[in-house]
Amino acid sequence: MIHFTEWQRVGQKGTEMNSDEFFKFTAALKTYYPRECLLPNDEALGLWFQELKDIPYPIAETALRKWVNTSKWSPTIADIRELSSANANGEQADYGEAWQEVMKSVQRWGMYREEQALENMDPLTKQVVQRLGFRSICTSENITADRANFRMIFEELSSREKTNKQVPQKLREQIEQIRNAGTKKLEENNG
Repeated sequence: MIHFTEWQRVGQKGTEMNSDEFFKFTAALKTYYPRECLLPNDEALGLWFQELKDIPYPIAETALRKWVNTSKWSPTIADIRELSSANANGEQADYGEAWQEVMKSVQRWGMYREEQALENMDPLTKQVVQRLGFRSICTSENITADRANFRMIFEELSSREKTNKQVPQKLREQIEQIRNAGTKKLEENNG
């Protein structure tokens, strides 16, 4: 999983969007949607910049251009982040493709070579298979129920991963700090 802040390490051009690039971005946004009162004041500009600055300009610009070509309504911050994440990380395989990967692994590796089968799976598919049990899938007498269970778990984990990729690293860290502080407070109250 590649987060926007990791782009420089994987050889992509640019890291964070600077203020000049952001103003080019907002000028394009306002030009694409002239009838709407987008970013009407400095506070609005500041909030949008705060939430989008971790996305490299070329990725944000591409997301905006894709949005303009596929939607008649102006985008929200979340829309830009979602498209930027999809463009940067690629589209997530759907559960049907993932299940097909599992079935091919069962046929190719069999139940006694679980390690090799798991090594050749997409990380998300691997996580779902580990939850269900590779050997259980191999020996299943109700593959339809296993496929349904696989789908439920896959779609839940896929949704979490998609959301996680969209949220800026600093915000994820803040959320983790809040969770840790809440856990410590609960432990103190129960202790």
